[in-house]
Amino acid sequence: MRAVKIFAQDDLRVVDMQKPTAGPGEVLVQVKSVGVCASDVHYYAEGRIGDAVVTEPLVIGHEFAGVIAEVGPGVTNVKPGDRVAVEPGIHCGTCDMCEEGYLNLCRNMRFCGTPPFDGSMREFMAWPSHLVEKVPDSMTMDEAAMLEPLAVGVYAVEIAGDISGKTVCVLGAGAIGLSMMQAAKAAGCAQAFVTDKFPFRLDLAKKLGADQTFDASDPDLVAKVKQATGGRGPDIVFEASGENEAVCQAGEMVRPAGTVVIGGIPSDDLMSMPASTVRRKQVRIQMLRRSNKALRKSIELVADGKIDVASFVTHRFGIEQAEEAFITTRDHKDVSIRVVVEM
Repeated sequence: MRAVKIFAQDDLRVVDMQKPTAGPGEVLVQVKSVGVCASDVHYYAEGRIGDAVVTEPLVIGHEFAGVIAEVGPGVTNVKPGDRVAVEPGIHCGTCDMCEEGYLNLCRNMRFCGTPPFDGSMREFMAWPSHLVEKVPDSMTMDEAAMLEPLAVGVYAVEIAGDISGKTVCVLGAGAIGLSMMQAAKAAGCAQAFVTDKFPFRLDLAKKLGADQTFDASDPDLVAKVKQATGGRGPDIVFEASGENEAVCQAGEMVRPAGTVVIGGIPSDDLMSMPASTVRRKQVRIQMLRRSNKALRKSIELVADGKIDVASFVTHRFGIEQAEEAFITTRDHKDVSIRVVVEM
């Protein structure tokens, strides 16, 4: 079978691998669609994310969906031919974090496409059966692949606290930011604002339900967002751009005793904000780590028509054009949201 591997920084190749089989408790997924996440691009363009470094060839990718090709002994929840979305993190289930319900913080996590664990950009993949979820026939494989970033947005809203009737602002209108905004709307927020530097992304945010959008490069951005809230500031600010400037903006615009949820991944692995700004307002700063038990809820939100993930997919490439897919994601943020490799 064919697979896409990163060998080193700026060195991505389509290679041949042995097709796996489904072992006990596993399914063999014929992968159909794989989204190119910003984290994937960090590995391609920089060879690392913080202390996670590509030191040997790595199959990349973790946003994926496919069809069950075979099931291993003991599998009863799915059958061959079922269309599925996949939870990309294998948690151990026995460490203290797992026992406390933080599956996303498992101390023994094996996360798809994160060194040293191979990812999903391959034609077939063996995976634990309890980490696949059937999707309705009405959902395309591209939509099913986008359930992974949506689950991150859904989880971000969950950990932000009670959001009903609150005003929120999302900084960054990529797939994660748009997921946060839509999940907040579905959870009953009163208003949702979105900022980004690119008009294409802001237009999509409006289409998907943003009440107001703002140019993130506007030097008066913080003042304008505050003005839109009557000078009070948003109750909750979600940072989803990976830019430290946005982290600072979040601290400046959020209301006193408000919450900032930080979800972006900075290229230099550093972030900061003026301490006096957030200290004097007693801001709650909540870091976001992937998602936690949010995939089934994400499927239901899309199936019920409450959230649109189909609009995330702006470009599609075949496996032989995988490097072009990564370059498009890296260089064309003004016209792209999510690039998908269709296997």
